[in-house]
Amino acid sequence: MRRLFAVLSLFLLTTAAFAKEPASASSLDQFVGGVKKKTLSNGLTVITREAPGSGVVAINTWVKAGYFHEPDEVAGMAHLFEHMFFKGSKKFPGGEQISQELAGVGGLSNAGTIYDTTNYYFVLPKESFERGLEIQADAVANPLFDEAELKKEAEVVVEESNRKYDNPPAVSAERMYATMFQSHRMKRWRIGSNEVLRNIKRENLLAFFETLYRPQNMIVTVVGDVKHDDAVRAVERTFGKLPKGTLKKQGGPSEPAQTEFRYGQSSADMRQGYTVIGWHTPGARHKDEVALSLLASILGEGRASRLFRNVVGPTGAATANASNFTFEDVGVFQVDASFDEKNRAETDRKLIQEVERIKKNGPSAYELQLAKNRLESGIVLGLQHVLGQAQTLGNAEAQGDYRIISTDLAKLQALTSQEIVDVARRYLTVENMTLYHYRPKGTEELTRDAALAFVQQAASAATPAQEIATVVPAAPAPVRSASTLRGPLTSKLSNGATLVVHERPGAPVVTAGVYFRGGRNQENSRIAGITQLMQRAMRRGTSSRSAEQLDREIEFLGTQIGTSLDRDFFGFVVSAVSRNIRPAVALMSDVVMNPTFPAEGITQEKSLQKGTIKRSTDSATTRPFQLFDEVFYRNHPYGLPAEGYTSSVDALDTGALRGWWARNVTSDDALVVIVGDITLDDAKELAETSFGKLPKRTAAAVTAATDLAITPAQRAETVEFRDRKQSAIVIGFPAVPESHPDYVRLRLLQGIASGQAGTLFTELRSKRSLAYTVFANVATAGQGGAFMAYLASEASKEEEAKKGLLTELRRLQNDAFGEPELARAKSYLAGVTRIQQQTNPAFAADYAHNYFYGLGLDFTNKMVAEAQKLTAEELKQAAAKYFSNENYVVAVLRGKS
Repeated sequence: MRRLFAVLSLFLLTTAAFAKEPASASSLDQFVGGVKKKTLSNGLTVITREAPGSGVVAINTWVKAGYFHEPDEVAGMAHLFEHMFFKGSKKFPGGEQISQELAGVGGLSNAGTIYDTTNYYFVLPKESFERGLEIQADAVANPLFDEAELKKEAEVVVEESNRKYDNPPAVSAERMYATMFQSHRMKRWRIGSNEVLRNIKRENLLAFFETLYRPQNMIVTVVGDVKHDDAVRAVERTFGKLPKGTLKKQGGPSEPAQTEFRYGQSSADMRQGYTVIGWHTPGARHKDEVALSLLASILGEGRASRLFRNVVGPTGAATANASNFTFEDVGVFQVDASFDEKNRAETDRKLIQEVERIKKNGPSAYELQLAKNRLESGIVLGLQHVLGQAQTLGNAEAQGDYRIISTDLAKLQALTSQEIVDVARRYLTVENMTLYHYRPKGTEELTRDAALAFVQQAASAATPAQEIATVVPAAPAPVRSASTLRGPLTSKLSNGATLVVHERPGAPVVTAGVYFRGGRNQENSRIAGITQLMQRAMRRGTSSRSAEQLDREIEFLGTQIGTSLDRDFFGFVVSAVSRNIRPAVALMSDVVMNPTFPAEGITQEKSLQKGTIKRSTDSATTRPFQLFDEVFYRNHPYGLPAEGYTSSVDALDTGALRGWWARNVTSDDALVVIVGDITLDDAKELAETSFGKLPKRTAAAVTAATDLAITPAQRAETVEFRDRKQSAIVIGFPAVPESHPDYVRLRLLQGIASGQAGTLFTELRSKRSLAYTVFANVATAGQGGAFMAYLASEASKEEEAKKGLLTELRRLQNDAFGEPELARAKSYLAGVTRIQQQTNPAFAADYAHNYFYGLGLDFTNKMVAEAQKLTAEELKQAAAKYFSNENYVVAVLRGKS
């Protein structure tokens, strides 16, 4: 975990409103000022923050224990322990009872184990707060560690480990750590070996619990629509009963200083190569931590970063990132990249040279301020979601004090370019470097000496970086804040485009999106991927700005221009603090209306898109769904991958992209959505100014495919063979569009089958240990779709897994569920919908989806209401209608058994 950005950047995705002012140390002080902390008599730390009006509450328990605190002989136990949290407690003894109880009150749950902490969280409607707290407290305080459940769950973690072995980015990173660390427990494969996992005993878990799960080693954060005093009293009634006991916290061996270059390499069945470079840095709360995190942002975060500008490209990397990870006693500064193997040497050279360049002359004043702005704006942009607040506060307190949320930002603002140079020179040395190569099978190996010689040559050849322009834009005209919650309100722009505005007072943030009907549903195999490539290339320059100017200007505002790509529509979206929304939307408008499609930029984006294609073929999740779509939809555009094929992308040029843009990016049925802390009048003015000049279509429209080719009347199967530990399986039946009355039935059947309390999870994961990942999903679009189920299992269990998946889907028409399961699914659907409706981007995406599929802007809430009326018999009839026949498709990414 990147500690500074884990604490602060979590706000980018999650948190709740606190003030209508720019991101700054003072506003973070105000946020922290709304937090209350109390230590209970048993030593437990309780942190609360009110978020009135959110309608939901997050409960997050942090335990200051993780992989570093388990002995070598039971490596992986901390993670297995986390799994057992959900497998029965004193009040809720059933193996699935905790998940079922939580789903029954409309809550979401999950947990995560890292090197030095473990956290467990629930998010649920405010009405269910006390019940949720009771469930979580009993799970943490009174675990049963049932022997039978332990044996089954160990097999589930083995499947998780196998899944990880099939994930190239995860493997390359952990093998770099194993090379980098000689003594410290950071060197271990953190999930544990299969043999050890299968032999962990109940007494091992009990010893871990008795010595580390003590209240003085724990933090409970409660954030949401609940009063401070009520939250504290509820925690005292539940977690306050946990006996203090004796805390015995021991880590492993310390790591001696690295004094010489280290190198490692391995290979696997994959389409791209990976390089991971690591340097030892200090642990959490060291005086250099904030500077190292800012250095990582300057190097590798965003399109304006040095690695994106100078390493990513046709002859270099497909992806390149930099991170600063810090834990209780160790840190790692990491640079990594993925690429076509033929580009390995050039990518490595560029990575090393960018590190050397920043050591020579540091970031420019503009780069430094851009990185600070990105982080500061990110804090406010995320002030919409209670879970992130709870996790951020818990994470910060686990490091010593939640107040570092604001004090670290103050330190960040004070950093100078010379301080960035100083930490880069101090830590990013060749003697302190570990280089790891993860190669496709059959490619060339290097010796350690050859790798060292390459690094030394690349470092010595580095030239100073080009200075980035330092023109700071004038302060934009602010928009007026919303005074009341109102919307969605619909109107028309002067060119006929539809505008939807949703006023949401609170967090000073606004999301704006512009969307267009068509795109992917008009593609064919010759031009597959053209819509995605068009969207990518549109950001490579406009009639008034170069690609670099666009990237710098939008990131200086602390945000990015995002893209949306559905099967039947596409769009662009930006979220910004309210004071920056005008220039942010102006930049998005320039990209949408004035792209130049420069040949060089298209070449670069084609390279990146082809890299995405190759990574998708290596993904055990993405690839089987691609195989499924190809067979299920046959010749329909829905069967084409969103990113296309290497051959189709290669064939596209400036003329093709410009023509596609002219046909699709028009005011004809365009939709503009603005959601957030802005008045209706200002939103209308902003939309008209930015998109009122979108032209009507002049080029001939491309007709979307209308004849949806569904599967034949007989079972079809497609298989792709890979040298993997697992087989990943998708089984799917034809479904209906969301506009069809049966869709709500299928959606509720998905809720019964999927999730931790679902029938697939219970039967195939919990009882039979066939998988770590198993879920169902009804994925439909304008012309139909499929009800699909996914499972990844050890390759030797493939046939059993396929049969089990199909059996469980078909049991939905008979005995798979009854009234209790139906009631739970209804509560879960209602609760999850409320939880999801916390952020501006979530509302914007929902409105676009509902608009283009003709569902009505309020469809989501109507669907939830309609679901509450359905009976078990109606759902079983729907299951019989859709799952009892033989016109289903099976897609398998087959591993080696």
